[in-house]
Amino acid sequence: MQFTSSVTQKGQATIPAPIRKKLGIKPNTKIVFELKSDNEASIKPVTDFFSLKGSVKSDKPFDIDAMEKAVTDAIINKYVKKSS
Repeated sequence: MQFTSSVTQKGQATIPAPIRKKLGIKPNTKIVFELKSDNEASIKPVTDFFSLKGSVKSDKPFDIDAMEKAVTDAIINKYVKKSS
C-alpha cells in the first residue's frame, strides 16, 4: 500500500494515519530515518528505553553502582582510544 505526503518549506511531512497506526507512532514519538539506497528510505519508531522496563527477567539483583561504573569506564576507554 502506498501513501503520498508533501514536504513543507521547513522540510516537514505528515506521516499518513494508516502508517502511524500500523507502526504505533503517537504524538511526540521519535522516529528513525534509514537510507536504504540512493532514492529509498525507511522509518521506524524509536523504542523508548523506559518502555522496556520489566521485559527482561533476571534472578540477579540490579546494581546501579556497578552499572554506572561500567558506563563510566566505557566512556573513558572510548575517549582514551580516540586521543591515542
